[in-house]
Amino acid sequence: MNALARLNVFLTLIDRLSGLLARIAMGLVIVLVGAMLYEVVSRRIFDSPTIWAFDFSYMVNGTIFLGAAGYALLQNEHIRIDFFSARLSLRAQHAVNAIFYIFLFLPVMFIICQAAFGDAYEALVTGQVERVSPWAPVVWPYYTAVCVGLCVLFAQSVVQAIRHLIGIAHPTTLALVAMDQGGE
Repeated sequence: MNALARLNVFLTLIDRLSGLLARIAMGLVIVLVGAMLYEVVSRRIFDSPTIWAFDFSYMVNGTIFLGAAGYALLQNEHIRIDFFSARLSLRAQHAVNAIFYIFLFLPVMFIICQAAFGDAYEALVTGQVERVSPWAPVVWPYYTAVCVGLCVLFAQSVVQAIRHLIGIAHPTTLALVAMDQGGE
């Protein structure tokens, strides 16, 4: 297998991982809606609020948000302010994006991923609980989900940086695998 084929396999693998995590996040939306519906019925109809609704909702909502972040990047759905770069040639746009990813976004994301891993590990080892509500759930599952979502976003950012580097040399062709393929 030549280097280009191996690179294509790597890019496709990360794209599929982003897509998988996004599908899991979509499933969690249903879980979140069901749990919040249960809370509203319990609170309003039976006058018996749950002690877990607040913690559960922010943990699942954060997991959904970060679980879909890599896929949103793959689909080019993150908010961009491109009034400047839209006026550039396609090659220059790829160059600006590559520089942004390599020198700004990837280093920052790497540091954030390291911090998230450290937090998840510490929460697991110490049995840390969330003390905001009386439920006091352990937080390592949530911190782990945050870490996984951030790491997949980081990996997808590496893929996008590679695609933009390829786009500098070949601006009119989509870099190896279609960027809007969505891991399908």
